[in-house]
Amino acid sequence: MQLDLKLLAAPVLTVSVMFGLTGCFSDAQSRAQIDLVEAFVDQPVDPDWPYLDAVDVTASTCTGNVACQQAVQSEYVTILKFADLDDASDYAAALGGDGVQIDPLVIAFHDDSLTTEQRLAIIQSVSGINASSPD
Repeated sequence: MQLDLKLLAAPVLTVSVMFGLTGCFSDAQSRAQIDLVEAFVDQPVDPDWPYLDAVDVTASTCTGNVACQQAVQSEYVTILKFADLDDASDYAAALGGDGVQIDPLVIAFHDDSLTTEQRLAIIQSVSGINASSPD
């Protein structure tokens, strides 16, 4: 299944609009306000962009040694939100090259078929998500 890179801006726009009027936060503070389930699960199914076709895996993922607040997973990635930046950093570091920390969020790649360009596009998309960006 090919990931359509033209559609990667959809969640950024959705979350930016949802949170655009919430006030001025740092990126880390504003990303901590994002509800991952609302941003990535409660979206219309888009067969051209399976990254949006995520399910809520909070109950099965944020347990035991994983101190996350929320987790959503698609065929390609899992995105986790942590309350503590150090916990996010530790989790991303444990994933090695398959983990990227963006403030309290961690992207865990689990599909080896994603190209470097597709991974970078997903990272840029998630990096653009914050509650203080009205654009």
